[in-house]
Amino acid sequence: MKQKLSFYLAFLVFILFSFASCRKHKPSNPVDQLPPATQTGANTFGCLINGQAFLPKGPSLGPILQCAYQYLNTDYSKGFFFQLSAGDDSNSSDVTGIGIYTDSLEIGKMDFQLGANKPGNAYGLYTRINLSGINMNLYTNNNLPGQLTITKFDEISQIVSGTFWFSVIKNPGDTLKITDGRFDMQFTK
Repeated sequence: MKQKLSFYLAFLVFILFSFASCRKHKPSNPVDQLPPATQTGANTFGCLINGQAFLPKGPSLGPILQCAYQYLNTDYSKGFFFQLSAGDDSNSSDVTGIGIYTDSLEIGKMDFQLGANKPGNAYGLYTRINLSGINMNLYTNNNLPGQLTITKFDEISQIVSGTFWFSVIKNPGDTLKITDGRFDMQFTK
């Protein structure tokens, strides 16, 4: 009897260790948590915010990942506009978003310096919405360095891929560094 009990106990320990090793391992390096840098229109997006992985996720109050490239001709705007935005609303009290935009600027396979939100420029945006207090804060990379690199732009297949980085000042003395950004998106026209 004692031998059977030892066998069952050893078997139970083996099963527990087997299940524990089957759990999905989260990489310890935050960059390894980001999607691979592809150019197939896989609809992926990721970056680091102050060294922590940011990926679009959540139950979604709206689209958590979207991309568009359009020509507008209105009384207020004329030119090509690119918009790439990703959100994380998995936290019940806060929604965080990252966006890359151009204003009246045609894009292609090239580098863009991110700057002020004005016609002829590309810029980065960090958004935080506090749902409990209904408070929304938008931070752009005005007067701070940043870069958008388009590595693939296929207007016929409507695929745009690339990398980005920029910084925003959240509060005086509180700078957020958005780094290692990558995306591979199908865009709407």
